[in-house]
Amino acid sequence: MKLKIKTNFSFNKLTKQMPNVINNYLKGYAKDSVKGTRNNIDRRIGNDGTPLKLGKGSYREGKKALFNTGKMYKTLKSKGNTLSIKEYGFKHHKGRYPVKPDTNVKDFIGTTEGNKKKIDKEFIKNVNKALKK
Repeated sequence: MKLKIKTNFSFNKLTKQMPNVINNYLKGYAKDSVKGTRNNIDRRIGNDGTPLKLGKGSYREGKKALFNTGKMYKTLKSKGNTLSIKEYGFKHHKGRYPVKPDTNVKDFIGTTEGNKKKIDKEFIKNVNKALKK
């Protein structure tokens, strides 16, 4: 008795296409992260929904957090699959700068939920396309 199995997908093709699929996903994520990060700063909200604010004792108390001169905001860019931001902006995002009590200026770099869904949907479509023989 011989058993013959046919498939309608190719892991070999997927293996060859996967670097392009991942790179396209990262390009879309980087591009949309510029919009999402600016949106977070404008709305004064971090990725987790926590308000971005300057606490008591800050010389800019009550003003827009992460937007003093606008330099960091204006230099947010994506090139290919890379997001670039001023070094001090990234350090703020990671919480590496000492801040006054009741201040939150971290976890603000990211895309919006709508953009994330759009990028994920495109990724799944590209993976499925790469799987087809």
